[in-house]
Amino acid sequence: MTTDTNAALQALIHQVSKLTETVDAQQSTIDGMKKHNDRLLDQIKDGKRASAASPEVKAQMENAGMVQGDDGNWYPKGVQPGHEHTLSRADARDPAKYQAAKKAAEDAGATLRIRDDNPTEDNHRRTSRTETDTTLKTRLVKDEDRKVAYLRRDDMRDTRQYQTLRSEGFTVQSWDQSTDLPEHMQRKLQLMEKAHESN
Repeated sequence: MTTDTNAALQALIHQVSKLTETVDAQQSTIDGMKKHNDRLLDQIKDGKRASAASPEVKAQMENAGMVQGDDGNWYPKGVQPGHEHTLSRADARDPAKYQAAKKAAEDAGATLRIRDDNPTEDNHRRTSRTETDTTLKTRLVKDEDRKVAYLRRDDMRDTRQYQTLRSEGFTVQSWDQSTDLPEHMQRKLQLMEKAHESN
């Protein structure tokens, strides 16, 4: 019995030692790959810095109203690097783009600012929204896939409904006219209105 136990222990010790050698070899390979990847990433970053430093790129960025910060990134004139991220008003209307930009700003410890790329057009849109279409019976249209609830502007005063929607995970957006809604939500609104008519 003792010789069988000793033989089994010797076999186990041999297997553990082979396993340790294999793990050491794999770790060495992984370390080599990491060093190689780090070197490649450094080369890519150096290449990007060099191309960003080219006179043509600098001229294009400056003509676009951008200033290069100490960190090598480009920022809108008047923005203190690292303290503000910007997003166009058109992109801010897309919930996915807005959430991504908000998360990026939070991760950088910065604030998110919505910029007006075309202020005259935006002012026109705002004035066109002053009248709410009260002929529509539908006041709330939900986009379940994107988790956006479109609540008619005159119902936005009802804080309980707003808070309930927020607690259900919805981003709440107001609307006055059916044309304020995205196209797929306009179709849903039409179906909901038809359902009201048939009741």
